[in-house]
Amino acid sequence: MVRGPRLGMGHAKGLMRQAGALLSLCLTLLSTPLYAQEQQATTWRTALELSQSGANAQALPLLEKLVSQEPGNNYFRFELALALFRLEKDIRARFHLERLLGAKLTAAERGMVLRVIATIDARRLWSVYFSFNLKPETNGTKQTQGSELVLGGYALTLDDEAIGKATTSAIVTTGVTYAPKITDRVKAQLTLGAYLKHASEERLRDYQLTARAGLSFVPDPLRYWDGGISVATRHAGGAHYSDTFGFYGNHARRIGAAGTLRFGAQVTRAWGRNGAADIDRSFVHASYTYAIGGNASVTAGGFYEDNASMRRHLDGQRRGISLSGTYVFKGGLSTSLTLRGEMDNRTGVNQVFGVARQDRKLAAELTVHHRDFRIGSFAPQIQFGIERNRSNIPLADFTNRSVSFSLTKKF
Repeated sequence: MVRGPRLGMGHAKGLMRQAGALLSLCLTLLSTPLYAQEQQATTWRTALELSQSGANAQALPLLEKLVSQEPGNNYFRFELALALFRLEKDIRARFHLERLLGAKLTAAERGMVLRVIATIDARRLWSVYFSFNLKPETNGTKQTQGSELVLGGYALTLDDEAIGKATTSAIVTTGVTYAPKITDRVKAQLTLGAYLKHASEERLRDYQLTARAGLSFVPDPLRYWDGGISVATRHAGGAHYSDTFGFYGNHARRIGAAGTLRFGAQVTRAWGRNGAADIDRSFVHASYTYAIGGNASVTAGGFYEDNASMRRHLDGQRRGISLSGTYVFKGGLSTSLTLRGEMDNRTGVNQVFGVARQDRKLAAELTVHHRDFRIGSFAPQIQFGIERNRSNIPLADFTNRSVSFSLTKKF
């Protein structure tokens, strides 16, 4: 008879301890998601109780936490949007309601979302926007980075002003709109806005002030129109550059359950100052955004611009297309990727190179922010960008990379 090895009592106790430890680990792993689910359910019940009792400010951080944990949960996002709406944080409330249109909603739920969006738009008398962007670039002057240029078989050494340089710019975009109601569907629109770009090099500084006066018309929650006149003044490179007058118009409409189509047009006349050129500009643009599942979206767009000027090197057309997508991961990390392509064809022949300028630009931008990291009422975000401009004018052939730091309320 064959006998197996005999186990001592000490060895048997060791095996029992190992088995007990393994069983304890298994039970811990099994109970962790259950505990997390119970904790989430408790947070949800508490947030609902606070919201229903009118304590929206106290419910807000709980709802923010839930949406960060489960960005695809329609109920969490809708309650967050309602709390923001009741606290009159309309920019953020509208952002989340727009996201919800991409989720699977019943007809009644979708109708409720559209009604809240319409209420936000109708009650808004004053609105303020603000963004700050700190942008280091490897070639902020957007010029060739080579030090020599071959022309007519001869090598020419470029001076310092003609070579691309690394720069850092601080950009502020801000404005205020006053929109009093005229009728239930028509509102006046008076807007004052500013674009302020400051750089260490004076030639890169650009300060623009714009005023608009017009009307907006909302026949129903699915359609929007606006239009009016605009005036602007611009100081660039340390001097008064131009004054502009023009007309604008925009339209947006819902397409299907989760799509939004937008298009607009501008016609302007810019009077050049201090030797700058007069330019008549016509600009049209269109985009289509499709929301997906409450935590993602895709946007495709394009534009066409015609510039007419007696300075033939400025006369010509620009056109471009873009494709972008956004996605919010569980935990609160939000990402956005944009791809762009542009063409710029000038009419006048360059006297040095003997050709009319033609540029072809490709660009990509990746933007990242975490919705739980805040600076006051803003979320800081970082953007990585690269652009490659191919031009038949060697001085304008360049590559530029950038990393920018900015603030957003889209969280």
